[in-house]
Parts: sequence; C-alpha cells; structure tokens
Amino acid sequence: MKPTWIIQTNIDDIDTKPLIKEVTHQGMEVIYFRHDSCKDLPLDMFRPEDCVIYYGSIDFMRLVKSGSSSIPGGWCNFENMKCSTYYSYFGAYILNRQYSMMPIGDLIRRWESICVYTSLLNSGKLLSTKIDRVVQTCGSLFVRPNSGTKPFTGHVLRHDQVYRLESLIQMVGPETLVVISPEKHITGEWRYIICEGKVVAGSKYLPEETCAAHAPSLRLATVIASQEWQPDICYTVDICESGGEMHLLEINSFSSAGFYKSNLFCIVDGASRAAVREWEDYRDPNN
Repeated sequence: MKPTWIIQTNIDDIDTKPLIKEVTHQGMEVIYFRHDSCKDLPLDMFRPEDCVIYYGSIDFMRLVKSGSSSIPGGWCNFENMKCSTYYSYFGAYILNRQYSMMPIGDLIRRWESICVYTSLLNSGKLLSTKIDRVVQTCGSLFVRPNSGTKPFTGHVLRHDQVYRLESLIQMVGPETLVVISPEKHITGEWRYIICEGKVVAGSKYLPEETCAAHAPSLRLATVIASQEWQPDICYTVDICESGGEMHLLEINSFSSAGFYKSNLFCIVDGASRAAVREWEDYRDPNN
C-alpha cells in the first residue's frame, strides 16, 4: 500500500520539481498541476477511503480541507498553527517569550504606550524614566499574525512606522489578532520536518542554505517532537539561534512548507509511512 501524492507546482518561492522526482523515485503515483489552475483540480477525483497526500499553497490547502475527504489529505491544521494555540504548549521554548496579543486595530490605538513599555522593559527602567524621551528612542517591535494561514508576513517596526500597520488594516481588517514582541537579533535559522513524533530531516535556511548537521538546533527540535501534545501528525518546526541559545521560532504545516536543502528521501519516506498508518487507523473499525 502506497499513497498517491497531489503536488501543486509553481508555488511562490518553492521549486517542487525535486519533490515530484523523489516521490516518483520511491515508486508512488504523483499528480501535479500549476498554481494558477488549482481551483480547477477536481477534489472529488478520489474516494473518501483513498490514501492521498496533498502538497501546495495555503490557498490550495483551504480548498483541500473543505472539499476533499481523502486520508490523510493535507497536514495543515490551521487551528493548531495559530500562535495562540502552540504557544500554550511550547511557550517555554519560543524566542519571543515577552509577547502580547491583540487586534491590530487596538495595536494602532495603543502604539505609543506599547513602544514606551517595550523600551522600558528592555532597559530595566520600568520605575522611573522620562516618557517623552523613551518614545523617541524605543527599540523596534516585531509584529506577526496569530493566524496559521499567515495573512501577512512578520514586520519589524520602529516607533515612527505605525503607518505600515495602518496599511495592513486595509488588507486584513482591524479585528485580525496579532502577536507583538521586542525585536530579537537572530544569527541562524533551521527548519526541521517532524513525522509521527520524530525528526526525519532538516536543514539551515538563514543566513545561508546548507544541509550541514547542526546538533544544538536538532536537539531542540527533537525535544519539541517528543512532547505529548503535537500540532499535527506531520509538520515543520523552525529553530533559531539568538544570544547564543536555541529557541523555537515558529511552527508550520507540512503540506505548505518549503523543505530547503533537507533530505527529500527521508521526508517522502517518513510522510508516506505516516500517511499509510493514518489511513490504516481510519479503516480499522476497532480504532
């Protein structure tokens, strides 16, 4: 028993040709299609009992989750990819532990006071300071969406750049929940792919892409993979280095994530095995 892979091509910033080649090399059927025709893909072409893995953009995965009943379908649990969800379980490991969450409209209203508080927090001068001076010299803030669907990319904003938030409101609406935290200096970022509670592959992607092993980031990824609560059967975890220590940067879905220079054989093999086990569990009447 082997799953069928449905792979969307021409995803922004992701070259899926190596993935298609690897799936084919491992003897599995691949159906692939262009990014601009994903809405024309008949999601009912498979029976509910078929074992199918979908891989594509977040927009396509929304269609899959709403229109396909194949198993496992797409590993893209949008609810668990929210910061407000996985921070609750992995908060001890995250980079931005001094964070707040609020609607972006409220952030604009409170921008001055939040910038002041952040500067005081970073300087250790919460008890006595001249507020107007701090406002002019406060450090930058990192603002990202809470949503796992990432309606916009994270922004590092200075005190005088609140206008960028105002332009975001036009795109996402004032009620969109965002995460705000002091800017942190990051010296390296790694992505690891986790399947069924095990790290199956990983690679560095910033400041340069390399497949060289990195024990400290792998250790933290392994710790996260070993936790009782898991956001999905297969998912990706980004680890970063800041201040000489490893931190959890963010959690992303398996089905919409780039794999950079990670070992595709291990990824395809691990995901395919996980898909078959999920499919078998679904078909087993005793489960």
